[in-house]
Amino acid sequence: MPPRDEQDYEERRQQIINGALEAFAAKGFDSASTKDIAEAAKIGSPGLIYHYFKDKVDLLHQVILHRMAMIEVMDTAEKMMDLPPEQALPEMARKLLGALHEWPTVAIARVVFAESMRNKQVAHMVSDIGPGRGMRIMATYLERQMDAGRLRRMNPHIAARMLIGPIIAYALTSYIFEQPEIQSVAPEEMAQQTIEGFLRAMRPDGEALTR
Repeated sequence: MPPRDEQDYEERRQQIINGALEAFAAKGFDSASTKDIAEAAKIGSPGLIYHYFKDKVDLLHQVILHRMAMIEVMDTAEKMMDLPPEQALPEMARKLLGALHEWPTVAIARVVFAESMRNKQVAHMVSDIGPGRGMRIMATYLERQMDAGRLRRMNPHIAARMLIGPIIAYALTSYIFEQPEIQSVAPEEMAQQTIEGFLRAMRPDGEALTR
């Protein structure tokens, strides 16, 4: 059990993170003021925020780390490096789809997508802890499977984008832009078809890609 002062500090810090998530989701990163964040966090003074966080970008960083379930998905993926792709990829997809159904993931994704388009600092920060890290993990996993002879040899960074690209496109069109034509496609079906197509294309024996 941490000393009471440390516990109080962390509780207040988490309170501000929750308030920031609520304010960013409602008004966007740029438009949400420290006053908005303080009101959502139910703290007395907006200036108190800077006792716990350097600036708004640091606060957004902590919101992503502490409230976006996809961070946990990536942590889990790093522990599955030696599993064969037929086992690991569906499990990774299941965890990813579970994260996408959670409100904080969608809310944060909308905020960072909009802000990354105009703020390079935010774009680089988000990439380092989110998409960039995810792609590096996947490329490392695929390269290990190529070394084991389970997948055909190619640039693992290209292979990672071949696999993840359709899932990202699905998530963007379904959860961010809410395109009506994709709403009839279940996320489980999208993941299954993507993985099956990827594994057929990545056969190590060079057989025809059709069943």
